[in-house]
Amino acid sequence: MVGAGGLTLAVALPMRGKGLAATTDSSPFAPNSFVRIAPDNTVTVMIKHIEFGQGPSTGLATLVAEELDADWSQLRAAPAPANVELYANSAMGLQGTGGSSATPSSYLPMREAGATARAMLVEAAAKQWGVSKKAITVKKGVVSHARSGRSARFGELVARASKLKPPTKVTLKDPKDFKLIGTEVPKPDTPGKTDGSSVFTLDVYRDAMLTAVVEHAPMFGATVKSFDDAEALAVPGVVAVAQVPQGVEVNGDNT
Repeated sequence: MVGAGGLTLAVALPMRGKGLAATTDSSPFAPNSFVRIAPDNTVTVMIKHIEFGQGPSTGLATLVAEELDADWSQLRAAPAPANVELYANSAMGLQGTGGSSATPSSYLPMREAGATARAMLVEAAAKQWGVSKKAITVKKGVVSHARSGRSARFGELVARASKLKPPTKVTLKDPKDFKLIGTEVPKPDTPGKTDGSSVFTLDVYRDAMLTAVVEHAPMFGATVKSFDDAEALAVPGVVAVAQVPQGVEVNGDNT
């Protein structure tokens, strides 16, 4: 992993370019995070619900961006790694996606993550400029102090913000002040899915890796009585055929 001075928010509860991909920025600030802010001003939101086309990468990123007062153009969405302790679905008690639970279970935690980020950036700016936090505003990814005419993008404040202690309590916006929630925004995963840069499971290959496919029983509860693997093994690239609990597994060099 590479990166320097990024801000990762620790809240109770990896992206190349635009879209859904692995992030390369890292930070020593905290391991438990939903938000990463890099020196290049990008805001990466870790999405703990699988994107099946139902939109969590857009919806959950919107929740963070709203409370953070970020500009949508700086938002990125990245799939959270497998870690049930950090990324469990609160509606299920495990790291899973289903039952239309992504937004309801993450609505407040993701907003709180964004609000926490905003509070820390404001505090960082206040300390850097020697002004009151109450005199600072945040709009579309820019932190400003009107009286002195000073302003800074998020990325310019992460080094100082990463040294601060996260607030234990944050104030969330009144719904009447929402600027992004409830509006239509460009989906962050569309570019990568359109130009082929997004990396999916089928795109991942390792040296000497095999692909396995399973011939399942035609009905629930059925088991394998017998099978003949002669014709399958005669296919170039097939290296093994074996019985598994679900049926018969064929292993080959590719699909």
